[in-house]
Formats: sequence, structure tokens, C-alpha cells
Amino acid sequence: MERVSGGCDRRGSSSADPRSTFVLSNLAEVVERVLTFLPAKALLRVAGVCRLWRECVRRVLRTHQSVTWISTGSGDAGLLEEHCLVRVVTEELENVHILPRTVLYMADSETFISLEECRGHKRARKRTTMEAAFALEKLFPKQCQILGIVTPGIVVTPMGSSSSRPQEIEIGESGFALLFPQIEGIKIQPFHFIKDPKKLTLERQQLTEVGLLDNPELRVVLVFGYNCCKAGASNYLQRVVSTFSDMNVILAGGQVDNLASLTSEKYVYAAPICTW
Repeated sequence: MERVSGGCDRRGSSSADPRSTFVLSNLAEVVERVLTFLPAKALLRVAGVCRLWRECVRRVLRTHQSVTWISTGSGDAGLLEEHCLVRVVTEELENVHILPRTVLYMADSETFISLEECRGHKRARKRTTMEAAFALEKLFPKQCQILGIVTPGIVVTPMGSSSSRPQEIEIGESGFALLFPQIEGIKIQPFHFIKDPKKLTLERQQLTEVGLLDNPELRVVLVFGYNCCKAGASNYLQRVVSTFSDMNVILAGGQVDNLASLTSEKYVYAAPICTW
């Protein structure tokens, strides 16, 4: 390792041995080839070795543009206090080869969000706790946009092969996470609308600001409605969906129990390599 670093320092020297010059001129290709076998977290750690390695890490991460998923079912649930999705994501992120830029996760509402009983002055009431959601958010880079929802039942595709048969889990801990890297030519833009009882329709400006209107590059829209048991919520969701009735886009989604995570892009890259 010391010999390589020394070679990097003398790369521009005219007195260098011709054989060393030949090796050093091709070293980037060799290093880059080796780094392709490392997961993203390991790449970010070795990026601090020297400038050459840092540049190689940048190029390798740019080539990793495939979507990755992590799933877990009742078979992974243990006696530990943390939710099985948090535990499995923690373990699998050590082997993921992409740098997540956007994450969509879905977990069962029965165990992911817990209820605590609080004693007030007048009467006892229940308060929801979001420890599992906070724990998941901390696992990903700060620049990552995270959307998390909870539903009564989960349909997951077991990890290992995309051709595996999906499993429907109605009872017990379960969940999955879709990890999207920064893909060239594709932009993922989150949006969040809250029903205003004073307005019956959505403002066109709201839809345009998030890229849902007057956007010729729009191809796919995922819409999830939560708290739909409240009065007027279903009609509000229908108005949102009807916005895309005359548009040539793929529309998917549905009603869910609740929103667990919603982080926006609050940070800007200071350099192509970020800390994770």
C-alpha cells in the first residue's frame, strides 16, 4: 500500500522508471476493477486512501444504477424489541452496492407503530411512537429522500431472486424497502398534499410545483392516501387521482393506514462522495 501511495505522488515525475510509469498509468483501471466488487459502504470507507482511489470510487458508484430491494417476513421476527425490518435493513445495507438516493419502505401497521398509554389530568389517552421509523431513517445517508408507509397487510418478494414468488403476510412483523440510486435521466420527486377543509379542489400551482402538471417528462406516479377514514378523505384522494385521468402516465398506489416517514431533500451534495 505504501508503494502505491508513493507511486501516486511521483506520477508526474520525468525521472520515474518506465516500467513504474506504465503500471501507474494503468493503475486507475486496476483499482476501479477491484472496487467494483465492494459494497457501497466499503467504497465510501476506502475513498479516503488517496485521490486516485477517491476518483475511482466516484466512477464505480455512478455505474451502480440498478434498483435494489430488501424484504423481511414473520420468519425474520425475533424476540428483540426492534422491528424485523429495521434489523434486516441494518444487516443488508452492508452488502448493498448502490448509494441510496430515494427509499420507499412499507411495513405492517400492527407492530411497526406502537401505542403508549399516557396519563393526563383528565383521562388516559394513547400516543403513537415512531421509534422504528426513526431507526430506519438513521440507517440511510442524510441526502436520501425517504417515504415510509404502514398498512394492515404486506406483500413481499423474498430476497435472492426477482423471480421468487411474492408472499402475502397478514399477521406478524413484515415489510420491504425499495432503494433507488441516482439514475441518469430519471428524477424522483416526492409530494405531500394535506386536505384543506376550506378548499374543495387542489390548486393548479401546487401540482405544477411538484412536477405533476405541465411536465412532459412525467412517466410514473405513485399515490398513497392515509387517514382515509376521516370525513371527506376518500373524495379528496379521488380528486388527486383524477388529475392524471387524461395523462399518459402509469398510476399506482392506494389507501394505507398511516404515514411513517417523509423526509425531503434538505441537503445538497458538497462533493460527489458523501458520508454514510
